[in-house]
Amino acid sequence: MEENKIHGNLKPLLANLNRLENFVTYLKSEEFHNILLENGYDDLWKRKRSLTGYLGRHEPNKTYVNCLNLLFIFWLENKQNKKVEEKINQFLISTFTGYIEFNQEKKDFSKIINSLKFGPNTESAQTMIESLLLSKVYEEVKVNKIESEDMKDVIEVDYAIITALEDDEMEKVLPMIISEGEVDDSNNYIEYGYLKDKPNKKVVYASQHNTGMVDASILASELIIRFSPKFLIMVGVLGGKPIDTNIGDVIIANKVFEIDRGKLTDLGFKKEASVATLKSKEILKINRKKVDIENFINLRDDTRKSRIQLHFGPIACVNQVIDVEDFFQENISSIDRKAIALEMESFAVIRACELLNNGKTTPLIIKSVMDNTQEKTDEGKTYAAWTSAKTLEFILLNDII
Repeated sequence: MEENKIHGNLKPLLANLNRLENFVTYLKSEEFHNILLENGYDDLWKRKRSLTGYLGRHEPNKTYVNCLNLLFIFWLENKQNKKVEEKINQFLISTFTGYIEFNQEKKDFSKIINSLKFGPNTESAQTMIESLLLSKVYEEVKVNKIESEDMKDVIEVDYAIITALEDDEMEKVLPMIISEGEVDDSNNYIEYGYLKDKPNKKVVYASQHNTGMVDASILASELIIRFSPKFLIMVGVLGGKPIDTNIGDVIIANKVFEIDRGKLTDLGFKKEASVATLKSKEILKINRKKVDIENFINLRDDTRKSRIQLHFGPIACVNQVIDVEDFFQENISSIDRKAIALEMESFAVIRACELLNNGKTTPLIIKSVMDNTQEKTDEGKTYAAWTSAKTLEFILLNDII
């Protein structure tokens, strides 16, 4: 297939881009080219621009689709390679979210979003873009509500609690909360209330529909935008570093990094790490109470011979469940030798806190080890979810944060 001939699956996208009057303006803007540079797509853009040329009003749109076309052809020729699929999603997310922020007018993006289904599994890109559009709507609704109702009905909370799973994870959090109601106008099941033993501590809480960074990003963004909490806390389970951790051990993240991001070149896929560092004083305050928290958990469980320990360290964020021997050493420790665990959501939660509410919402990741990422079973999940929830309970009831 000729790389400068647009595949039929991509033609609907080009047609819909041509219908957007200001998309060309965006592609010519400094902001767009900064996005290209920041994400390593500048060489791809220059290459396709030289093939396309600027011969007419919509030629920048054609250049944009030609970039996708090159990635799409590479994906087809490499037997639908997952790394190339991720690269296509990253290109769509970074450039389209930039356009949505750049665009000041309200527009119907449904046709554009539907035309993103051109072959690879671009569901994550579609969901992320829809999430951003949704967040802009929430911002408008929230501003209008405050202005029109003088903040009478705005629910104020200190803590937002999020889990990837309803079963086990949220199930272990619920006993510490008294529910006062739920949010009606949301696709997520979001409840609000207060701590059973600390009525002055208001909380909002919800679990994701599905595991992974896409659903984590959507739910975290909605909670931050709607409630502006002081803290967004994620609890639940993860995979621990073999030998260094035991089932039930609690991990407090001081850094989270992705391992699936990278740059696609003619020589193949080059992996790059995206890092989010948590530098809040609250982590230091929790660390000072480490022994007290360990005793709190261990004294309430006489079913285990080994004592639960708290660990503070980096967590790797991946896009798939890992059940491979030596995966941690070869793919995680090689990037960060201090990494202590891996899971699938935390990076998205932290990034939501960084980008929304002017960065005023502090993220906190408290997850417990359910397995060692090899020879996986679900036997440790319930226990790990319990130790994670108990850690959160001690932190909140003792006013550590």
